[in-house]
Amino acid sequence: MSKWRLYLLAVLLLLPVLFLMSMGSVYLYSTKIWGVSAWLVLWWPSFLSLSAAFILALWWQRKNRLLPAPNWKPELHWTQRDREAWQLVEQRAKGVSTLDPDQLLEVQFYFDTARDLAMDLARFYHPKSNDPFGPLTIPEILAVAQLAAEDLTELVDEYVPGGHLLRIDHWRAASRLSDWYSHATTAYWLVSALYSPINTSARYLASKAGTSRPLEMLGENLKAWFYTAFVHRVGHYLIELNSGRLRVGAKRYRELLEEHGLRAPVGDARSSATPSGDRGLPVPAPTPREVTLTILGRVKAGKSSLINALLGERRAATDVIPLTNTITRYELNFNTPSADGTAESDAGAPRQTRLVLLDTVGYSHEGARADQLQATIDAVLQSDIALFALHARDPGRQPDVEVIQKLTAWFRDRPQYRLPPMLGVLTHIDLLSPMMEWSPPYDYLQPRRPKEQSIHDAVAVAREQFGSALVDFIPICAAEGKVHGVQEWLLPRIVTLLGEARAVSLLRCLHAEIDEHRIRRIFEQLLAAGKQLYRLAKQ
Repeated sequence: MSKWRLYLLAVLLLLPVLFLMSMGSVYLYSTKIWGVSAWLVLWWPSFLSLSAAFILALWWQRKNRLLPAPNWKPELHWTQRDREAWQLVEQRAKGVSTLDPDQLLEVQFYFDTARDLAMDLARFYHPKSNDPFGPLTIPEILAVAQLAAEDLTELVDEYVPGGHLLRIDHWRAASRLSDWYSHATTAYWLVSALYSPINTSARYLASKAGTSRPLEMLGENLKAWFYTAFVHRVGHYLIELNSGRLRVGAKRYRELLEEHGLRAPVGDARSSATPSGDRGLPVPAPTPREVTLTILGRVKAGKSSLINALLGERRAATDVIPLTNTITRYELNFNTPSADGTAESDAGAPRQTRLVLLDTVGYSHEGARADQLQATIDAVLQSDIALFALHARDPGRQPDVEVIQKLTAWFRDRPQYRLPPMLGVLTHIDLLSPMMEWSPPYDYLQPRRPKEQSIHDAVAVAREQFGSALVDFIPICAAEGKVHGVQEWLLPRIVTLLGEARAVSLLRCLHAEIDEHRIRRIFEQLLAAGKQLYRLAKQ
């Protein structure tokens, strides 16, 4: 159908409506209700209702509540380099206020934005490369487009009523909505002014202030909302692209996210940590099916006793596997304590988790040798959480500080990896003064007894020595027959780190599958090509 035919139909449909509105206004103006013009009696309630609607619309739009942009934040599994790259994405998204609104209606503008953002991020990740796009593969680039498009489609379906019917010409016409409304109402106000110039002028000014601005803001917010979502989603997957994590392909990437419970609806706010009430700890995320803990520390620091306490309390060890001369693997199943201290899920079933313990050979008081340091790095690369065993009575911890510093430096020089959260475990708290006293339970957070005060002081000293290198310090006694602190403090603290542990596990799986995926894919393609040649030969 031609445009002029559409316009003709629109005019023919609107003329009767405008005519009836005008005649109704004349009739109401000449009719009396309770001795007062019916126009005034009926107009004020309508005016107040419309005013309330427009005031609320104006308020909600200013507060970004009618069409809020999802509060996207850096993903939990991102490395520090990825989080710095995210600042470039945020900066470009916030620049929407400086753009010409007409630009936001052009499809080419979004292609140009994606290209410029891709170049900025590629240069950030490869600052010394003359061609930062050169090493990328076609499937990786297509994965960015596919994943971003899926997220944006889901977002539009969720937030925009009838978004699946929205066409480009509708999108452009939306920007002219306020102009069309203004033209349509001008005729109405001109007719009304013939009968009551003063009242009509007052109502016109009030309506103008109440309707035009909210409609104008709605159009601006709609365009800014989509642009912001576009930049965030494209930027998100460009970061995954430049970090090498999309080499597994879009499908496998989604599968791994879902396996690790790290894919939320795109409209949800995402945060790396949500504060809770007690001790400011983050709320634990859904429990992963397997968690790998690496036990590190010096000789005689209590590593073996800690492992025995974990295994002995649950009596569920399923396997002991010497992986190398320096690493031993233990596996056990246990019921994960929930946030309220119980071991049941919301449905009443136990929260089953497979716990893998990697026991490393302790280094000496002189420090870790090169082979021991490499063994420590290899073990940490396989782990989701690292536990550093520290003797509570031994203040000489310089070898431990140096190992942690070297470990941190190794990961800092390899920004594609992420250092798992490291938790300090103060062992042998039963040997703290007074040594002869042992009558748990103890409360070292609010010490009242001498033993509790000694435990509190030992934790404070460890915090001063290690600073923020370790996320927390948990005191325990793992001696046989005197176990205390493992169930009460250590396991609940590990539970709060499971969300971050999942993120570390996801990164490890992605990196492990990249090379394997490439080789397997080549063989699959060769096999498919061979089958096709065989079919052709048979013909």
